[in-house]
This record gives sequence, structure tokens and C-alpha cells, in this order.
Amino acid sequence: MTPNRSISILISIAGCAGAQSNHLAPLVVEADHHPVSKTVPAAAESREELAKTPGGTEVVEAGRYLRGRASTMADTFALSPGVVAQPRFGSDEARVSIRGSGMQRTFHGRGIRVLQDGVPLNLADGAFDMQAIDPLAADHINIWRGGNALALGSSTLGGAIDYISATGLTARGGSMRLEGGSFDYLRARVALGLSEGNTDAYLSASEQYQTGFREHAEQNNQRLFGNFGWRLSDSAETRFFITAVRSRSELPGSLTKAELDDDPSQADESLFGAVAYDNRRDFELYRIANKTTVRNGNDTIEFIVAFTYKDLDHPITPFVGVIDQLSNDTLLGAVFTREGRLLGRDNRARAGAFLTRGTIDAATFKNNFGERGALTSSADQTATNIEGFVEDQLALGHGFTGVAGATAASNRRENEQQSGSAASYDRSYDNVTPKIGLRWDRGDFQVFGNFSGSYEPPSFSETNGALTPNEAQTANSIELGTRGRHANFRWDAAVYASAVKDEFLALNDSAGTPLGTTNADQTSHRGVELFGEVDLFGGSLGDMAENRLFLRGMWTYGRFKFDDDSTYGDKTIAGLPPHLIRGELIWENKAGYYAGPTVEWVPVKSYVDHANTLSADPYTLLGFKLGRRLENGVSWFIEAKNLTDERYAATTGVVANAGADPDQKSRNFLPGDGRSVFAGIEWKW
Repeated sequence: MTPNRSISILISIAGCAGAQSNHLAPLVVEADHHPVSKTVPAAAESREELAKTPGGTEVVEAGRYLRGRASTMADTFALSPGVVAQPRFGSDEARVSIRGSGMQRTFHGRGIRVLQDGVPLNLADGAFDMQAIDPLAADHINIWRGGNALALGSSTLGGAIDYISATGLTARGGSMRLEGGSFDYLRARVALGLSEGNTDAYLSASEQYQTGFREHAEQNNQRLFGNFGWRLSDSAETRFFITAVRSRSELPGSLTKAELDDDPSQADESLFGAVAYDNRRDFELYRIANKTTVRNGNDTIEFIVAFTYKDLDHPITPFVGVIDQLSNDTLLGAVFTREGRLLGRDNRARAGAFLTRGTIDAATFKNNFGERGALTSSADQTATNIEGFVEDQLALGHGFTGVAGATAASNRRENEQQSGSAASYDRSYDNVTPKIGLRWDRGDFQVFGNFSGSYEPPSFSETNGALTPNEAQTANSIELGTRGRHANFRWDAAVYASAVKDEFLALNDSAGTPLGTTNADQTSHRGVELFGEVDLFGGSLGDMAENRLFLRGMWTYGRFKFDDDSTYGDKTIAGLPPHLIRGELIWENKAGYYAGPTVEWVPVKSYVDHANTLSADPYTLLGFKLGRRLENGVSWFIEAKNLTDERYAATTGVVANAGADPDQKSRNFLPGDGRSVFAGIEWKW
């Protein structure tokens, strides 16, 4: 019998042809064994890998967020410490920030390296689109917070988020999922995984539609994700990935605080507002990538190639116009890993290099009340990046492991202006970013600490013409933390402090003159990231108890401020709530049923402007979910959100100074959804 055969139990009874003996022949049990992908790790492999990082990491398995509506990043990362994901209007577009990264962005994110199966999804200038990913097509999601993503080649302040795809090996068979609910929300997904011999394939197709809680907030997205794997030999595998996204989004715009309090469902109907000029963000994105992994003994090498095409049509204010961009991005990369012995101790060395180049045919047209008018500007933009990294982990004995490494990058941003008032420019940025860390493992828990640098050259949204300096943003950070489990309790805790230089912020000068997005001098980011999970019935987390009552919660605290700035002194940097607390109390049983309340709490105000004259109010959101989740067969859920119909700002814009009478005049508030109910059903076979 071979380990490749399904579970079989062979029982023979001696003398079965009439013998009187009661002696039984040996019981033979074989475990089910499936091929393991060399290009896409399983969740257990990811947990083992991320536990080697002496810093804040997390593996989010799809089963966690599939127990309710799985639409926004706030749904996906609801219990992820350190990840602040605040939807703009109940849609994919969001402010996504880790440790204060990209604080000004409520769209087209930056400051985080976003990947699919280890292949970067960011465009060459560093920006990324939330719609380019689909949590329904992922098996699990890996998160490296802050300076802990060095082994992925990332040096950004926010770290990295890697969506690990389901494959024909991890998701064999078919599945259908349908979600629906308030605000005409509907999301349907069909997926199929196949595995035969040395090949496997997986395909996920989904569509999402909603009119939205607010006026002029209709969303319609279609997404296709697929991958095809071919095991070339026992030591080599290649896998192709395809992505096709069509996104259509009405933008309801921002409200004043008074408008939010009066009717949060309204859109911006002001003279130059979102309704009058039919603000939208529509794009199509196509991507093909390949990852080939070759293993030879203790050595592994990965070759990566990807190409992305994006067509953006983006009518916004009459002052900006209609943005029309065609982007083409190419990525080449290679990563080498060696696991063995060094100085008589276990050692792992990892090194890699990436080359990315992206071109943008950028044009702007006059916005004639939503219709495209005359051309007002055009430019050819090119972003080029050469990045390399090296990291070594050495066992020091007595449970200690030391980690040391560095990234090096050379980046170029070129803007060749063809027409319009903006000037051409050609800027280069170079940096070497170090990291050292130490972790101590003992049984089921770990203590860690590290010092790391971070580095981020500007995207084209930050370069802002020839008159702004736009130095690269850099930082030095320290971090201490612990994670582990004991009996019925699991925890993950980290504290960090970052000294940031040249942070990208919208500022005024000392005379009050707006500077646009430019470099702040010195700023600091400090915070706490805490997650805890306990079975209140006292059962061990590893047991399959008949009934369990889980209390789960996360607390993300961030103190982001200027350091003795000539204009802002030591004021708080606007954009993120200082405290974000989410939790749930969920009864679960062995048959897959679950039920319980959920909560989201922002206990203190969040500043809208760096002058700290205007803020969003604290809020508390209560919810409830129940359902049944099965590995195969029919699963279902019902989830209620914002049961008290709280009027609140899910997130806000960021400005330098809201000015006089800000509560009436400053349009920077993006209301969160009102009371809502969603339900879903999924069939897996």
C-alpha cells in the first residue's frame, strides 16, 4: 500500500472460512495524501513560515471572514490587529493603513506591498487598487506588519499583505456562494478546482452589485481569478496566474459634519460636488503572472514574471477634470533560499531581486458635468525600480534565533509633459534599509524584538509637479512583542515606535499657504497591536469540544504626531482613529453552528486636519451573526450590522487646516452604512 492511496482499512479475521479463532489480523490505516504545491503554500505552511519572523505577523484563514459578509477590507480584516481598514462608502475603496502607512489615502492605496502568492500587485509607482483582489478567491491571507516584510523584498512603512490563492490542490471540487442584503447588495461567486496527475487548476468568477447606503454610490464589479499549476518534476513546479477585473463605481463624495448628522445617506450635491459632475472611478485591469519554483536539496529558487494592463476612466471635480490613464507594468524577479547549517547551527539564508517598470499614458480632460470635454493636459510617465534584499536567520541556542538583513533600492520617476501647465521632471531615489531582530521560542509561545528601517519613494500622485521637493519617505522603527497560546487562550501583542522623516502629508506653510502633498520634516508613529482569543467554556484551543464560547478581540492603538514642526508643533497627524477596537462573543459547536454579537468601537475623536480644529466623533457599532460553516455541503450565514443605526463617519478626508467655521464648510466626512442585514449561502462539493 502506498501513501498516495486514499484511507483504507483492511481487517481480516483469521479462520474466516469456518475457523473458531477470535484472533484479528493487524489493523492497517493509511492517511489521505495529496500533492503539495511548491509555488503556493498551504495555510499550515504559512503559519510556520510567519512564526519565524521576529515581529508582528498574522495568517487570516478564509474560513474566518466567510462566516459573514465578505465584501470590504473591513470585513476581511475585522479582527486583524494593526490593520486599519475603513471603507469609504461600503465598497472596496477604503483607507487601508498599517502603522500609519498611507494615512492620507482613502483610495488607490500606497505604503503597503500587496501581493498575490508572493508576486507583487502594486503598480510600478507603488500604488495599488483594492478591487484588484478578491478575498473569495483566496485560501488565506498573510500579513507582515511594519518592517517585517523584508523577506518579501518590501521596505515600506506598512509592511505587506499577501493573498494566497486557492488552487486545484487545496480547493478540489466546486463551490457556489451567494450573498445578498441591504442596499441592494448582491455578490455571487462560482469556483472550480481540478487536479489530475501532475497538473491542477483553479478558477473563481464573481460579480458584486449594490446601489449603496448613500445616493450616487452604485457599485458593480466583475472579477475572474485563475491559476494553473504543472509539476515539472519532483523538485520543480510552474504556475500561471490570471486576473481580469472590471470595476464601475459611482462616488458619492464627502459631506460636511452638519450634513452627516442630518442625513448620512445623501451624496455631495453642492455646486461643484459629486452628483453635479458625476464623480466616478471606473477601470479595467488584466494581469498574467508566472511563478516557477525549483528545489535542489536544501536550496530553493523562485523565478517570477508578471505583466499588468490597466485602463482608468475617472471623472472627479471640475477643477481636476476627467482622469484618463492607460498603464502597462512589467515585473521580473528571482528569490533564492538555502536552509542548512552555519557554524554548526541551523541557518536559513534568503536573497532576491526585483525589476519593475511601468508606463502610464496620463491624460486629463475637462469635466463637463460628467461628460468628457477638451483635453487639458497629457504626459508620459515612467516608474522604474531595481530592488534587492538579503536576510539570514541563525539559531543561537537556548531557543534564541537571530535575524539580520537589508534591502537596497534604486527608483526613478519620470514625467514627460506633452501638454498642460505642469512641468516635466526626472527624479531618482536610492536607499539601503537594514533590519536586525531576535526571537525566543519556548513551547507554545514566543517573544521577539527588532530594529528596522523603511523606505518609500513617491508614487505619481505624490510627485505633484516640479515645484515640490518630494524626497523619499524613510523611517527607523523598533518593535517588541509576544505571541502564543496556553490551554484555552491565544494572544498576539506588539508595541512599536517609528521615527519618520519626509512623510508624505498635505501641509500648509507657516503663513497658511497650502503646499499640497509634500514632505513633512520629522514625525513619529507609535502604537500597540493586540489580539486575544479565549474559550470561556475552558476547552483547550486544540480540542474538538461539543460546545465552545469564544471571546475574540483586537485593539489597535496609534499615536501619530509631528515632532516640533514649524507650523504644527507636536500636533496629531490627521487621518486615523487613535483607538480601534473590534470584537465578538461567538458560540460554536462541533456541528459547525455559530452565533453571537459583534462590536466595533472608536472611543475617542479622530482628527480631520493637521491643525486639529476638526474631528470625527467617537462611535460604537453593534452587530450579530449566526450560521453554519462546513468544509463540504451547504453553509449559510445571517449577519446584522449597525443594529442601533448609528450615524458616524467611517473615515474622513485629510486636510492641512479645516479653517473657520469648519463644521459647516469642510467637506471631509464619509459616512458609514446605516442599519443593515445580509445573508449568504454556500455550497461546496
